[in-house]
Amino acid sequence: MKIAMIHTPLVGRGGGQRQILKLAFELQRFGHEVEIFTSAVNKEKCYPDIIKKLKITVIPHPLGKKLPKLFIPFEIQQKDEDIKEAAESSFLRSWMRKAMGRQFYTAPYDFPTMINIGRKIPEGFDIINNHNFPSEWAAFLAKKRLNVPVVWMCNEPPDWFFASEARKGLRKINWPIYELVDKTASSYIDEFLVLSKIAQGHVDKAYHRPSRIVRSGVDIELLHNASGTDIREKNGLNTDFVLLQVGNFQRSKGQADSIRTLYRLSKNYDRIKLILDGGGPKEELIKLSEKLGVKDKVIFLHSNNDEELAKVYAACDVFLFPEQITWGLALIEAMAASKPVIASNKCGGSEIIQPNVNGLVFDQSKPEEIAQQVKLLMNNDDLRRKIGEQAYEYVNNHLSWEKYARTMETIFEEAIKTYKQKI
Repeated sequence: MKIAMIHTPLVGRGGGQRQILKLAFELQRFGHEVEIFTSAVNKEKCYPDIIKKLKITVIPHPLGKKLPKLFIPFEIQQKDEDIKEAAESSFLRSWMRKAMGRQFYTAPYDFPTMINIGRKIPEGFDIINNHNFPSEWAAFLAKKRLNVPVVWMCNEPPDWFFASEARKGLRKINWPIYELVDKTASSYIDEFLVLSKIAQGHVDKAYHRPSRIVRSGVDIELLHNASGTDIREKNGLNTDFVLLQVGNFQRSKGQADSIRTLYRLSKNYDRIKLILDGGGPKEELIKLSEKLGVKDKVIFLHSNNDEELAKVYAACDVFLFPEQITWGLALIEAMAASKPVIASNKCGGSEIIQPNVNGLVFDQSKPEEIAQQVKLLMNNDDLRRKIGEQAYEYVNNHLSWEKYARTMETIFEEAIKTYKQKI
């Protein structure tokens, strides 16, 4: 097969970026011809070891460098000085981002960029596989030109369909237009793929279309064989019970809940620490840890590559995942590292957890409830070890990148066959 993949800018390390790059690499290894189309690439920050092995075509915004920086998302800036300049730019930019959220960039950056990609994907492909929103806009236009099927790996539909706050304030101006554009584009999708039942619900609500669950993979061998000794020694954790949460520092990620959980546990356990590994502003989290008197028990890290991150997973005793999200790559990575995980049942990753077998699940993101789950594991070494081992076994048997790619390969072949029968 000759496969065209479409993604938003590949400029950082994240679950979506890793997913498409790993899938492309595996499909290429199977003998398929794969080409990724995107609007920007940072070959130094976005999984450089994988990117250099793939064919990636950059089709930038039609105005190129002429587009005012006001309308360029922070993450698209290629140089550190540009990122700093963008972050410190005008009051208008800051106000518009706060008032309109991601929609502030949709019209000036995302829409023309995706249209440009859709117009310029060349002929000769058998299938189009688009990933993160709003790549479906490019896929829709490319399908009309190339007359081939589209399979959307819909990790997350745009939030304005199911989050009421995304349609308030100034967002009301753009929301009806974006809804029309997105629903038109999505009507041309031949098959929706999602990571979880939670994501299925979002797709059904947004597009009233069925979807198929296909779970992606993790780097099992790297995570399972890593040692956390260096991390523990470097941070003076040799005698501590270590909690870990991995993810960029955002309110929606729930790091504040992990700090509050630490606070409750520290009342009864002196040798307990919390590692928060991620990027982004952490001032609010530092202030919270100071207010609760646990600043000396919170360690902020920012792993620069997969090898460093694998060591951080290996260094912890229990992994916390309070996020409410359609999947949760970090949760699966911790399981691959043989760590007992405690996850919110509002995250898609919790769907693979059997309580007290390969993980623990809590109903609400309440620190007191999370703390009780941690205590259970702290006081039972055998249970903690057993859950970690079962977590690894599940991931090893079901969630490798090769298995994910083989499943996608079959879906692509089916989609091509079905599409040809309709013509």
